[in-house]
Amino acid sequence: MSVREEIREYYRQVMELIWGNVSKLGRLGVSPEFCVYLLPNSVAIRFTESADLLNLRHKMAMRLCYNAQEEIWKASLEEAAQIRELNPRIGKYLLPPCSLRYLAKERPICPEGNRYCGIPVWRLDLKEYQRLL
Repeated sequence: MSVREEIREYYRQVMELIWGNVSKLGRLGVSPEFCVYLLPNSVAIRFTESADLLNLRHKMAMRLCYNAQEEIWKASLEEAAQIRELNPRIGKYLLPPCSLRYLAKERPICPEGNRYCGIPVWRLDLKEYQRLL
């Protein structure tokens, strides 16, 4: 058996084990919300989220900051864009902290201090947000 075949077989066995354990937890009555923690990376997950407006705005402010973790930032950017499309009146205020502070004429604009990302995000539209890590 070649190294490639050995790796493929090992991968198959690991995936079988993971999915078997996910199924077993489901049969035992464990909520799917908790079963997803066993899923391998890159499995697409779709979910519906609900939140009151105050907490949604806070979540977006924290997660749209350019200093947020990359995956969280990207997911939040997509979510904010979807909300803006469905409800522009609310969506226009789902912004990172610097943009909210800019609108409120607060100084300093960026609340991150020496962690400032160096990009004047408050001048950008949501569609223009781009991070290069």
